[in-house]
Amino acid sequence: MKALFVMAAPFAAFLCAATPVAAQSVFDGTWKVDTSTAQFGGKPMIRTLKAGKYSCVSCPEPWTIAADGAFHPIKGDPYTDDVSVTVIDPMTVKFSYRKAGKVNGDEVWTVSSDKNVVTQKGEDSSSGNGTPVTYETQQTRVAAAPAGAHAISGSWRGKSGATVSDSGTMVTFRTEGDNLTMTYPTGESVTARFGGPAVTMANDPGNTMVKFVRTGPSSFVSTMMREGKVASVTTVTVRPDGRTLDYSNDNKRNGSTAKFTATKQ
Repeated sequence: MKALFVMAAPFAAFLCAATPVAAQSVFDGTWKVDTSTAQFGGKPMIRTLKAGKYSCVSCPEPWTIAADGAFHPIKGDPYTDDVSVTVIDPMTVKFSYRKAGKVNGDEVWTVSSDKNVVTQKGEDSSSGNGTPVTYETQQTRVAAAPAGAHAISGSWRGKSGATVSDSGTMVTFRTEGDNLTMTYPTGESVTARFGGPAVTMANDPGNTMVKFVRTGPSSFVSTMMREGKVASVTTVTVRPDGRTLDYSNDNKRNGSTAKFTATKQ
C-alpha cells in the first residue's frame, strides 16, 4: 500500500514489517491495530501548495507538480506513477493516485477553520489484490504555511484516533516449524524463516523484502527493504497478557517514527 501520502498506510506498512519468530505460538492468530494508541514523531510531513504548484517536500524523493487537476508523473513511490492535485477551495484539496494507468487512490484534505488541523479522508486500493482501505485521519500543524500558500501547506504530524477499515489494520500470523506465514486482507503475504535471508513479500506492488532478528522470548526486530535499501525498522514486543503487541517503527525513508499497539482478535 502507498506509504508516502496516506496516513492510514503506516499502520499497514508497520504490520507488514511485523513478522514473528519461529515456534513462537504467542504470535499466532489475527491482530488488529488500535489506532487510538498511535504516537507519531521524528520528522514531520512537509508540503507546499502555492502559485499553482504542489510540492511534496518531505518525500524520500521530493517532487513538484502542477495543481491543475490533471495527472502528472512522480518518482520515488513504488505504489504510484502519477498524481493529480485539484484545489477545491482555500481550505480543501483533492488528491488522486494512479499506477500503470489505473486510479488506485483518492483522498480529500480539509483544513480546520483555525488552520491547525488537517483531516484526510479517502480510499486506497493500491494493495496486492486491490481490496480498498478506507480511512479518515488527522494531522496537527507543527510549522506555519509560507506566506501566500494554500492552507494545507506547512509542516504536519499525525494524530492518534484515525478511523481505518479492517482491511488496513489487520494481519494474521501462523507459525509452522521454523517458518512464519503472515497474511493480510489486502492480499500481501510472506513465509520466511527466522534468522534466514530477506524474503520478497508476495503480491506487494512495492516489491518489499523482509528479514527478522529475534531480540527476546517475546520480541523481535523486523527490517523492510526495497531495492537493497532499508525502508523501515520495526521492533515488536508481545506483552505478558499475550493479547497485546507493542510496535515501534522507524521509517528510514522519510525520517518519521510511530508507536502503537495491536490486539489479538
